[in-house]
Amino acid sequence: MATNKDLLKKLDTITEKVCNQDLEQIKGDLKEIKEILLDPEDGLVVRINKNTFWRKTLTEGDTNFDVIKDDVRELNNFKNNVTKAMWIIYTAVSGLIFKLIWGD
Repeated sequence: MATNKDLLKKLDTITEKVCNQDLEQIKGDLKEIKEILLDPEDGLVVRINKNTFWRKTLTEGDTNFDVIKDDVRELNNFKNNVTKAMWIIYTAVSGLIFKLIWGD
């Protein structure tokens, strides 16, 4: 995934090449920049669109986000309950082992 720094480097090389009038190299650099910007998987435009979508979702109070928050809350509650149950089981098993080893 290209970063903004990579784009700036490419633009700087284009600026240098314009002074040297190396048009074929400029054409190649522009092609690379176009690929970085318009890559359908992780291009700059795609990342900006995803960021904008999530910002709108958070600011508009979309019900989908509320559902996601509820799901996360339920998942955390389930995790906490399982953790408590596991501690109870560990304590009971430890007590039984202790009783078997050192008990009367």
